[in-house]
Amino acid sequence: MAEKALGLIEVRGFLGAVVVADAALKAANVSLLNVETVKSGLNTVQLVGDVSAVRSAVEAAVEIAQDQPYYLHSHVIARLDSQTDSILLPIQKEVNKDVSKAETSSSLEESVLEVIDLIDVPEVNPQPLISDNETAFVEDIISDVIVEEEVLTEGQQKYSEEELNKFKVVELRSIAYREDKIDLSKKEIKFANKQLLIQALLKLKS
Repeated sequence: MAEKALGLIEVRGFLGAVVVADAALKAANVSLLNVETVKSGLNTVQLVGDVSAVRSAVEAAVEIAQDQPYYLHSHVIARLDSQTDSILLPIQKEVNKDVSKAETSSSLEESVLEVIDLIDVPEVNPQPLISDNETAFVEDIISDVIVEEEVLTEGQQKYSEEELNKFKVVELRSIAYREDKIDLSKKEIKFANKQLLIQALLKLKS
């Protein structure tokens, strides 16, 4: 940073720091070294570059900000001494370190995404609650019940208690789910015991 100048603009709050930094960088060929928070919301915008460029940048920023409540002070140090320069080196290293971390993180994220794209993830099909065999068995039961139902005269019970007692709870629930006129809701059918299901089915008329 030898033979270069340092421009310092002190403002209050982050908004002021952004405004003066933007104005300075647009006005001249300078670099933003850092925006350092001193205390109680005070920020110091640090610019580096050639002496004339830094002076022009600071003057442009002050011209825009001097009438604003967030502007406090500004100063230009021309031709920095090497010992003064050493104060700023840790800041430069920290900024470069943060940039390197950000680039490394971005590169790692891209690599992970590429690996994920290459992995052939098998498609998982949801398993049905009732197997095909159980479904076929229930359909056979319902078919038998329908055949018996045709024999019954109108107004009689749709199901007989003797026939219903032969079925398991799962089978009774399957039959109950298919009956639109049953007194039980879907939720009640799901948690009903065998006796309750039989009683509800016996109330149905053909």
